[in-house]
Amino acid sequence: MNPVHSPAFTPPSVIFGDYLLLHRAGFGGMAEVYRAQRRNRKPGDPDLALKRLLPHIAEDPTLARLYLREVEALRRIDHPVVVRLIDSGEVHGVPFVVMPWLGGLSLRQVLAGSDPDRPVPLEVGQALDLAAQVADGLHAAHLMGVVHRDVSPSNILVTEDGEARLIDFGIARVAGLAQTTHGQGLRGKWAYATPEQIAGQALDGRTDLFALGSVAVECILGRAPFAQDDREATLARIQSAEIARWPQFSPEFAGADPILRTMLAHDLEARLPDGQAVAAALRQVLNNAAELHGSSSELQTNLAQRVRRGLKAWVSTEIMPAELRGEDVTRPETDADATEVRMA
Repeated sequence: MNPVHSPAFTPPSVIFGDYLLLHRAGFGGMAEVYRAQRRNRKPGDPDLALKRLLPHIAEDPTLARLYLREVEALRRIDHPVVVRLIDSGEVHGVPFVVMPWLGGLSLRQVLAGSDPDRPVPLEVGQALDLAAQVADGLHAAHLMGVVHRDVSPSNILVTEDGEARLIDFGIARVAGLAQTTHGQGLRGKWAYATPEQIAGQALDGRTDLFALGSVAVECILGRAPFAQDDREATLARIQSAEIARWPQFSPEFAGADPILRTMLAHDLEARLPDGQAVAAALRQVLNNAAELHGSSSELQTNLAQRVRRGLKAWVSTEIMPAELRGEDVTRPETDADATEVRMA
């Protein structure tokens, strides 16, 4: 994990079980993330990311047990795109998970640039390549029976090598239960909800692929395809399957249009069957465009340069917007606003 650290948010290092928490690097409505080290750290051991539930969530034993059960599913997934689980447990009743500390930015941070109100889209090739990587990771998870339920720019990391990493498996189910018990849940992510989530129907891997389609379109256009000015309008558009019109792609990327629209089909059965099919279709488009826009490795190299520029721009910034501290919100809402849609 990787949320950018600002000196303005640096508490003293504290001991938490077997770990030393160096500084808080990000937080949201459900949990907070710390850059951490093992207390028995040996020279050369890498830093870690420790994520723990916030007190008002952790004090609910049902939510705490559900969170640990959900994240344990990560141990079954072996794929480079899925950030691996190193450790999990409880300290004084507070559930936590430990993962590698990764250099880079969240995709939300990459798109935000220096001004979250004026997002900077990716190149089409970069967006498609990133989506193909995430589709590969999702396919590995789906084969293990794990559905992410919360694919969004905040939960996709882009490393300093321009590669995608997927985080926060399990948090959506906990957030769904938290909505009904505490009036607290996933906020600001309505643009990535799916018709079946809104309707409270059964979910499967194609649910994640719909959300990934929304993310991919946002990467290209700077705005998610169903996003409106308020939550109710956004959810209504998703339910009506009314995809916002987007400009015609250049000829070499024209093949991406039907792929993205199929990923965003209202009915599950009308979507591509799995992440493997999505990744293969996107890579076919990328291969056809490689002569003009470069190979996947070249696209990742160019994206890596953007990530490194972003890191330099924000690491020394004293005041950072919530989105750029790695928070899991994309616009302010009250807790009361977060109670209607179960994202689990």
